[in-house]
Amino acid sequence: MEDVLNYKCPNCSAGLKFDSKKQKMTCEYCGKSYSLEELEQIAQQNEAVEEDKTGDHWEGFDPEQWQTDSNMGVWTCPSCGAEVVAEKTTGATVCPYCDTPMVMPDQFKDMYRPDYVIPFQKSKKEAVAALKNHYMNKPLLPKVFKSESHLEEIKAVYVPFWLFDLNTAGRFRYEATRMRVWEDSDYKYTETKFYNVVRAGKMNFCKIPVDGSKAIDDTMMEAIEPYDYKDLKEFDMSYLSGYMADKYDQEPDQLTGRVYERMEESVRDSFMSSVHNYATVTPRQEKIWITKKGEVKYGLFPVWFLNTKWKGKTYSFAMNGQTGHLIGDLPIGKDLVVGYWFRHHIPLTLIMTAVIVLLRVTGVI
Repeated sequence: MEDVLNYKCPNCSAGLKFDSKKQKMTCEYCGKSYSLEELEQIAQQNEAVEEDKTGDHWEGFDPEQWQTDSNMGVWTCPSCGAEVVAEKTTGATVCPYCDTPMVMPDQFKDMYRPDYVIPFQKSKKEAVAALKNHYMNKPLLPKVFKSESHLEEIKAVYVPFWLFDLNTAGRFRYEATRMRVWEDSDYKYTETKFYNVVRAGKMNFCKIPVDGSKAIDDTMMEAIEPYDYKDLKEFDMSYLSGYMADKYDQEPDQLTGRVYERMEESVRDSFMSSVHNYATVTPRQEKIWITKKGEVKYGLFPVWFLNTKWKGKTYSFAMNGQTGHLIGDLPIGKDLVVGYWFRHHIPLTLIMTAVIVLLRVTGVI
């Protein structure tokens, strides 16, 4: 059985949760708030005692057999005593029976204990409001997606990120053009001039974020960036109380390719943006290389998640728990398409073409 760390209110003994607004641990029952320094003393006084559960068992039942599963673990709720089953990459969760915040300290005892954490700044209420706002002005969105039942499925998770330092250099050559147009009484003239544009320089990157969880979509995590590193704190397990938290299952060396891809994209965009005052700019040659590989750090960043199914398909939403930036896919109600286009006086041929394409994409025809 794994140990669980739970911060209890010194005033009423209820479980404490990290308040994203106050940036303190707060009791929802008596309203008391405590700083991390105050709770350090509390944690030392409330060390959990592991219960000895060895002894006789029914014939045919092997208590060690299931525990060898490499993906699952069992933790005991410090409040009600319930045994909670979760993936071994879970670093924090909430007891489904009594709603007590549970933090699994053993998940962070190895050499890759998080270096940093960005605390949640956005509450669940703000996440729900952002999702409702995301639904606005979407006339083709089925009404079922706007129901409150879907909003209740939102969950707050600390996502594991590796943060890479990298020094790079690049050299680029572009073909650019400038055009001049004039006319006289007889003709219209166009003059095009071609230029060979070269850019070269160095770029240093600090803390390139790449999520370290196989289960979380990389594209979605990049879409809710950026995170503001001004709120980057030294890791303390108190920040996890009341939230879910995942532990990495991909090590830095496994993510090297993704880091280089992100770096190269940033270098390419930065040099391209430096070429101004041309009608057209076409890349012709490029070379990007690494001048120094720096250190890597481990951080937990806040994300609000919503996964919901509609007609057999899963739609995923994610919101940056620090900045509030939300992204996600929305379904289109096929029965709403024709009516919407007719109301906006769109030609019938375009309506039929759009319906056919939609039906083919969704696999209806």
